[in-house]
Amino acid sequence: MSLRFVIALSLSLAASTAAHATEVCAWLVESNEPENVMSFDLWLQADGEVEGFYQIVGEGVTGENSTTHSRNSGTYVLHAGEAHKIWGFGTTIYPPGNIDIGIELHETPADIFSDEPTPLLAAYSFKREVPESEVAVPTTLAKKQCLPLKAEAGKAGG
Repeated sequence: MSLRFVIALSLSLAASTAAHATEVCAWLVESNEPENVMSFDLWLQADGEVEGFYQIVGEGVTGENSTTHSRNSGTYVLHAGEAHKIWGFGTTIYPPGNIDIGIELHETPADIFSDEPTPLLAAYSFKREVPESEVAVPTTLAKKQCLPLKAEAGKAGG
């Protein structure tokens, strides 16, 4: 009887682990330096081992007469519970303006030289207005956005 219980418990635990989608959190830390220079650091953290391909998207930082962005893409590897800075960018902004920066997590392409789109695992968006009167940077975009990955193909080693 106890052997059946141990087997049933083992199978139940294996099934619940397999059904759990890895959750990835993203947040954008802003800092304001002298001379209206804004710095942006984009962070990711997962509750499991995960790897994939990322793309930085969005309109970037816009003002009345300017638009700046540092669109980027590449691979990432996240280890459970460890925060990882995936991207950084700095620009001069003269308020009023808008911030629109996002990141998409995709499955890693089978061929890194391929331009074929890969399945989207999760997408995060960081947007806010920068009022003309802004003196200190709010922490609005630094709030973690957490999403389960849509496909388990992003698991490291799998």
